[in-house]
Amino acid sequence: MLIKIAASLVLFCFSLTAHTSELHSQLEKAAVDFVYSQITHDNSQKIELTANQLDERIAIPDCSTPYRYSLANGEVRRNTSVLVTCDEHANWRLYIPVRKQVLLAVVVAASPIQEGAALTNAQLTTNFLPENRLRGSYFTELELLVGAKLRRAMRKDQIITGRDICIVCKGDAVTISANAGGLNVTTQGTALSSGTIGDTIRVRNNQSQRLVTGRVKAIGIVEVKL
Repeated sequence: MLIKIAASLVLFCFSLTAHTSELHSQLEKAAVDFVYSQITHDNSQKIELTANQLDERIAIPDCSTPYRYSLANGEVRRNTSVLVTCDEHANWRLYIPVRKQVLLAVVVAASPIQEGAALTNAQLTTNFLPENRLRGSYFTELELLVGAKLRRAMRKDQIITGRDICIVCKGDAVTISANAGGLNVTTQGTALSSGTIGDTIRVRNNQSQRLVTGRVKAIGIVEVKL
């Protein structure tokens, strides 16, 4: 008789533990889904959300109505607390920490590339990488790098930064562009230094031999102010 009672108690405890564990998992998933519904993002990034695993000793009351979820701090942060409540149990509340990680689509080498190579679409791809691990001036658009030259060799999947390339390289033939009275004036020149988009470099006007300073606008184009 005692053996049957003990066995029944073990079975009951196991069933209760399994039910509690399943309910914990449901609440954790619901908390993640709720936080995700509060985030706006575009195709250039991915959002990864992870809920902290609830302590198995935490008791969750049965709720005949759906549990309610809200942001404890009023906004989604890198570490967000989700408040869970139940209308039937006014004094009960549970906080579930949810961690957010943003991954950005970053341009990387699709295969090993030699130093000095002019980049093509086939040599480039994008990988989603954690935003908090990115350093320096990285690129998110392939088109900005097509035609740029590498200053050093790159490994497969290596991030290409502004220091690794020159959009205009020293010695390149460039188009010097200037706005004068609403008109766009262009002439041919030679780059005397290297730079990426937005960098200021020196160029020589091939016609007048005058040295001018301009800003790199695109591959082969340097914009100067008159």
